[in-house]
Amino acid sequence: MTSSTDPKATGEQTSPEGTADASPSTHFIFTSKVFQLPGGHFSIAQDSGDAVFNVNLGDVWGKIPFRTLRESFDIDDKSQDGRLLSIVEKGLKYVKEIRPGDSIPRELLDGSASWRVEDRHLQIARGRISLQLVSWITGKDEAVPDRFKLEQLVDDPNIKSKAQEAFSRLAKQFGLPEERKQEVVDKVENLARELSYIEALRDRFQLIQKMMGKLVQAKRAFKGDNQVQSDVARMQALAKPPVANFEDIFNQVDGQTAEVMAMLRTYDAQVSFIRRMRDELHTNLMIWDELITAWDSQDVDKDSETEALLKKTYQFLAKHFLISKVWQRGG
Repeated sequence: MTSSTDPKATGEQTSPEGTADASPSTHFIFTSKVFQLPGGHFSIAQDSGDAVFNVNLGDVWGKIPFRTLRESFDIDDKSQDGRLLSIVEKGLKYVKEIRPGDSIPRELLDGSASWRVEDRHLQIARGRISLQLVSWITGKDEAVPDRFKLEQLVDDPNIKSKAQEAFSRLAKQFGLPEERKQEVVDKVENLARELSYIEALRDRFQLIQKMMGKLVQAKRAFKGDNQVQSDVARMQALAKPPVANFEDIFNQVDGQTAEVMAMLRTYDAQVSFIRRMRDELHTNLMIWDELITAWDSQDVDKDSETEALLKKTYQFLAKHFLISKVWQRGG
């Protein structure tokens, strides 16, 4: 698995190595010459939130909205380029940038993720499921909240032995002979792989929680500065709903995937659910990436750097999470 700073981990794609097997069904193979401009790429415009094609105009980058692209370069919606532009708009939900020639995000092709995770995240997911297997086989509720310990559980000989016993019993539960036990093992491993993405996103969310802690530190550092105190309080209020939403999604996933037998009984539905939650978390976390990186490397102190980052954070939160309330007068 890659680290969270790897381009794949943040949803970015690189051009495929070699295009001999590339086709419009799996890659963004455009025919119009505008898409052959050096450095041209698609992204979401920060100001409008619309998908645009970025072109290098020398000292600046021009951002061409898709409607203008279609009209100016006579791109019919039903043409190959027109269909690909529609897929680009959907694809930018999962990746930050798409270049002509890139592969279409796998979320749109087969439902799998277009970004990678670290080995430790798969180990943690395996650890969680191993505990479920042990709980099921022993009838005792086993709980290990420490994710580092979950990672180590997979190699525990006692856990391995009980897991193998659980696999045999699960096979019988589903009417499979002992020699077909591997089918159950494979399904459990696939579930762990799907859940490994949730574990990676959980790590990413923890950096947002760490950022919230640094806002508290900043409030202490700027004690006596009424403006900063007021701004930080407002930031905390703005951040509360999206942070609570992340927590709610993780709780939903944990609750839905708490019993291995239930997951196996409704295997396809469980995979669809995990992927849906994965994509929602990934999409919502992507917009925080720049801010996460900035705060992660920032030592909080009463200085101009912290103050500048506080202003940037306020602007970010106000832009994405400010909800205007309409007050209704009584009587």
